[in-house]
Amino acid sequence: MSRYGRLMGNTMVFAIGSFSSKLLVFFMLRYYTSMLTPAEFGISDRITTTCNLLMPFVMLSINEAILRFAMDRSFSRAQVFTIGIKTVLAGFIVFCVFSPVFLAIDMLSPYTLIIYAYVLCGMLKSVCAQFVRSLGYVRLFAFDGFFATFTTIGLNILFLSGLGWGLYGYVGSIIGSNILSILFLFVVARLGRYLDLAHPNPRLFREMLRYSVPLIPTTMFWWIVSASDRYMVTWFCGDTAAGMLATAHKIPSLLTIVSAIFYQAWQISAVSESGQGRSTSKFYSETYDYYLTLLFLAGSGIMMLIQPITKILYAPSYYESWRFVPFLVVGEVFSSLVTFLGSFYMVSKRNATVPVAICAGAVVNIGLNLLLIPRAGVLGASFATLVSYLVSFGIRAVDIRRLVEIDLRILPTAVSFLLMMAQGSLLMRSSEHVFLIQLGMFLLMLLVNLRAVVRLVFGVLGQLRSLYQS
Repeated sequence: MSRYGRLMGNTMVFAIGSFSSKLLVFFMLRYYTSMLTPAEFGISDRITTTCNLLMPFVMLSINEAILRFAMDRSFSRAQVFTIGIKTVLAGFIVFCVFSPVFLAIDMLSPYTLIIYAYVLCGMLKSVCAQFVRSLGYVRLFAFDGFFATFTTIGLNILFLSGLGWGLYGYVGSIIGSNILSILFLFVVARLGRYLDLAHPNPRLFREMLRYSVPLIPTTMFWWIVSASDRYMVTWFCGDTAAGMLATAHKIPSLLTIVSAIFYQAWQISAVSESGQGRSTSKFYSETYDYYLTLLFLAGSGIMMLIQPITKILYAPSYYESWRFVPFLVVGEVFSSLVTFLGSFYMVSKRNATVPVAICAGAVVNIGLNLLLIPRAGVLGASFATLVSYLVSFGIRAVDIRRLVEIDLRILPTAVSFLLMMAQGSLLMRSSEHVFLIQLGMFLLMLLVNLRAVVRLVFGVLGQLRSLYQS
């Protein structure tokens, strides 16, 4: 099978296993916003955001090293997995020592126990899932995403409607789903056979840490860019405003779902196809071209449908959150591009300079948040997020040229960006013919990227024909 065929095949598997389930969670927003007040939604979002920040620190981002080293046949997969589990457990023991810190923070102290449970289960789930993916069990990895979604929804209904646990039920359902997913992967993939406690490998452990530890600042800076605004909005504007911002972030998550599905397949292809000269550069450039085009078209399409999506999926008390979405959608496009370019650091195992672009974005984000939130509230926070992603993309686009030869399509990117900004500006003016205007802007975006769209369509049809004939 060709490199494009493998990439498309893996993407389809991840899409079948993940997209429908993720979309189902998205459509559950109406239920969540009916069961939780904006303040409760804001608090639950703050808990999960805090936990997602803490996990890479506690486990030293070892989950990222697992994917990279287990795919390298020169290392023992059993030792890689064992190092991952040991690192998680040792990190959690150290993490427990810092529990008084959380008890002293008013914003987090009532939720300390649930934060610890979330972090432990989330880390173990991440290690198991990444290892399963590194083994090539693509279908199992995708099905686990499907399984985790349905268990989360089932527990949501039980904890929220059945037991009335409120925000504790919402967060608890994620913890319960992670536990069930860990058990599922251990049983189906027989992960127990990869636990090699009798043969420690300190050299491999050091190599994995050299790869993973530089990623920790990147995670912290990503968190600052993508989530610190929720804490600042809480501080300046209160829990209700933070809940509206958290709700606004959910619509761009449609774009996140699409990009994450592709990125999971792309990581496998990027590693397996590395080191093959000019053909690799051509493969990287064409894939980036397609990815860029899909992101801008998907972002423009979401922008066009923001108002009806919000009206359908959210309870009436959340409807005004749509006004904060346009900047977040554009920001998510560039966030996905930054993540894509970051895959080349993984391929080369050169993570030392990874944090630079994200650090610059984080500094810009904090400065703009402090400047804009007191003056413009949630809208200021969403604009700060957009600018910080733009800064991160610009720096990474320049830096990545040191590692790979790739055409970044700067001019089409700039034109598409300006179109999306114009689309968002027109949307927020709420004119009488807003949908027709948005449709016209979407068609203009399609025209700007028509060449790449045609190539993508014919390429997909060609790969499908090859798969059918084989």
